[in-house]
Amino acid sequence: MKILVVSDTHGNHLTPAKILEETGADMLIHLGDEINDAFIMEAFVDIPVIKVPGNCDTKSTEPRERLETISDRKFFITHGDLYKVKNGLHSLVEKARALKATVVLFGHTHKPLIQKLDGVLLINPGTLMNGSDSKSYAILTVTPFKITAEIIHLI
Repeated sequence: MKILVVSDTHGNHLTPAKILEETGADMLIHLGDEINDAFIMEAFVDIPVIKVPGNCDTKSTEPRERLETISDRKFFITHGDLYKVKNGLHSLVEKARALKATVVLFGHTHKPLIQKLDGVLLINPGTLMNGSDSKSYAILTVTPFKITAEIIHLI
């Protein structure tokens, strides 16, 4: 399974839609800060879409975090602001371990990251916000045996 992970699109739903078409992803996960972009994309794709709101999505009624099982692995999905990820990842890792999640997907910092801490794989796809100096997204490949993650930087 190939999963497109995006965050902090801030009104840019066209770029993720184009990436979906190019990658042929089997699933889309949007990590907030313009969750409406995920709703727009969801209307035009025939794949599962998982979404959580971010700190800028003040009117959203969607849950702020989700625990999802994908290919028999637990994914903790959140925007990241509730865990103060701009100040470190310790509380995010603690929450994941408490939930027995092996993968955490988060955004908020606009900085892409793939890092393993205390047995937890942390992935931040960065931002696709128009006007950003560095746009990026993540592609996860999930098999019954392993998960690989790659950050793709747009020029």
